[in-house]
Amino acid sequence: MQFRLNGELRLIAGAVLSAAVLVSQAHAQDIVLKMWTLDNNGYKEFIAEAAQAFKATHPDVTIDHQIFPGDPYKTALKVALVGSDGPDVFFNWSGDRAKQLVKDKLALDITDLGNAPDGFAKVLPEGWLDAFRYDGRLYGVAMDAVSKFVFYDKAYFTEHKLEIPKTLGELGNLCKAVRKIDPNTVPMPLGNKTRWTAIHWMTMLNERAMGVAGTAADYDLSRPADQLYTDPGYAKAFQALVDLQDDGCFEDAPNATEYAIADSMFATKASPMEYCGTWCTSGLDTAGFTDYGFFRLPVMDGGKGSADANFLVPEGYQVSAKTAHPKEAVEWLSFLVSAEQGLKFAEKVQFLPSNAKLIDQAAGLPQSFKDIARDVGTLKQGVNVLDALLDATVADAYMNATVEVLNRTLTPEQAVAKIRETALVAQAKQ
Repeated sequence: MQFRLNGELRLIAGAVLSAAVLVSQAHAQDIVLKMWTLDNNGYKEFIAEAAQAFKATHPDVTIDHQIFPGDPYKTALKVALVGSDGPDVFFNWSGDRAKQLVKDKLALDITDLGNAPDGFAKVLPEGWLDAFRYDGRLYGVAMDAVSKFVFYDKAYFTEHKLEIPKTLGELGNLCKAVRKIDPNTVPMPLGNKTRWTAIHWMTMLNERAMGVAGTAADYDLSRPADQLYTDPGYAKAFQALVDLQDDGCFEDAPNATEYAIADSMFATKASPMEYCGTWCTSGLDTAGFTDYGFFRLPVMDGGKGSADANFLVPEGYQVSAKTAHPKEAVEWLSFLVSAEQGLKFAEKVQFLPSNAKLIDQAAGLPQSFKDIARDVGTLKQGVNVLDALLDATVADAYMNATVEVLNRTLTPEQAVAKIRETALVAQAKQ
């Protein structure tokens, strides 16, 4: 009897277990994390392989990866997050864009989930965690950082006995030398039709003129109103851009040129230089152009900037405040920034990973990437990009003013006056 009862219990238990399995399987089909990222070389393949590997520990989670070009993404993301069909996890730049989503309660506070035993907060350095930390809480996971350098064609420089410039003045003379070799050669195309390439120039020119410390109180709008954006270094930075334009560095109509065209001009060796990001290395390698070098944007004659500072923008992922699966979302992001995935990310995407513990084991990476990674590792100060760092209205004013300076419809001083006017309005609203 007892045996029979135990047998019945086993049958019942088995039925319950089977039902639980069925429920689990049904649940498995329900957990889909919608992930939005930009469209970068290798990204699709990296996420696909990572999602498959993630199933080893999370068989109930499927990653629905959707990719977007950069400019439409900037406007589509917030609209989607406000609506009912947005992503669960999404790419974002650190700085004001991420901070604004926190203010609007569209990005989830993931501090506690990130501090779980296998959470991202246990493996990433504090400096990387700071990229998405606001008021002491974590609202994102840094995946990588981008930097910018002047890429140059080594063979062209050797053939024409050109030297790497040490100052912006020498860079201007270098552009003149290229024009002297062939007036039709654009030394370093700008491609500012979508406005973000020239603001990258201004990001570093401001640093070269005033240093990071000299701009910080203006950038976060903490400087007294009567002094806000009054440092003459801002106009000096704009003047440096104008001087390079006068030296023939850029194409005739930089505000009408797509950045992709500028990229292709360097990749096809039509131009011997380009001020481009670390994301450009994969495109150059895809184009079969590997014999290129790089150098940081030179310092300004008489400027307060430092050669040890360079463009550095951490970027990563945030979690939607509306997600139905916050735990799984953070576990997925924590998995992406593990040492093993950091290595695969570097190999496939050729971006600098936030977790670079295994970078020395990377296979198939071009020497240029490793050289750049080594250079970034020596930076003493990163300079975040203006269109991500500043209040959105001030950043927009900066981009518009930069377009007008290049078009010569505003002088450097007039451009700064317009930016100051917008900054005062933004400061008053705080």
